[in-house]
Amino acid sequence: MTDREKPPSLEDVEARLAVVRASAEQEREKSERRRASGAAQSVGFKIAAELVASVLVGAGLGYFLDQWLETKPVFLIAMIFLGFAAALMNIYRIVKGMDQAVGLGRAMREAQEKQAAQDKTKH
Repeated sequence: MTDREKPPSLEDVEARLAVVRASAEQEREKSERRRASGAAQSVGFKIAAELVASVLVGAGLGYFLDQWLETKPVFLIAMIFLGFAAALMNIYRIVKGMDQAVGLGRAMREAQEKQAAQDKTKH
């Protein structure tokens, strides 16, 4: 710095800092919105896949049983309905969050809770 330049005043520094903080807050909010949107799309695709797969598996099993037992549409229709019922049960579990009660979902949730507890003890 030369003798002619004055250091910025405290008010100028605070104003610049406020602008930077506001910008950082806006970026954080954008990131949160993107993450929430991605999570919603993920659940939507999971529900669609569950519905299609369950009905197709039921139809396939019904067709196979009809061919094997030489009955034409009886098992096909019955298994399509059973597949649809299974899909609805699984969709209900997905929506209620029950699909994460065991396995990887549970392990991840427990790890997050453990990390949150450790963070609380540090502060």
